[in-house]
Amino acid sequence: MPNVSVSLNADNQIEVHVGSESRAGECYYLGLQPNSENYEFLPVVGAIQLVGEWIRLLIELKDGQQMFVPFDFSDESTRWLTMLRDGRDVTIVFGWAPVEGWLISPRDLSKYAFGLPSFMPDEPLLPQTFYLPLVLSNLRQSLANLTAQTSHSEILRCSKNY
Repeated sequence: MPNVSVSLNADNQIEVHVGSESRAGECYYLGLQPNSENYEFLPVVGAIQLVGEWIRLLIELKDGQQMFVPFDFSDESTRWLTMLRDGRDVTIVFGWAPVEGWLISPRDLSKYAFGLPSFMPDEPLLPQTFYLPLVLSNLRQSLANLTAQTSHSEILRCSKNY
């Protein structure tokens, strides 16, 4: 079983598993991005963009640096993971912040990735530490699984049109 995974559940929520913990988050606002021409938004597309951006940021994370990545996009707050790199390991904690979900683009998380105002870790605090290359491998596998879902979703949508 992967130590970190991201998927969509039956309710089209983003489901994040980190070690012994899991959380589900809303992805409605991922389909309301400015300048989007995709009027038939599929939650899986937003999840793919999001996980791809997580991977990009995690690769760039320097030793001793902390970053924040969102996964639940609500009206008045968002749910996040914070990741702290220590050598070849990364410690991950779930939390939230009073940042509106519609303010965040899954294509570029740079605005909050290295400085999230008012981040509050979940209680009880449960930091979990994993080998960074394995976390990246698990996220790449999640990305591959989500991409496979896109093909399946397109087939289902096309079959409903006939």
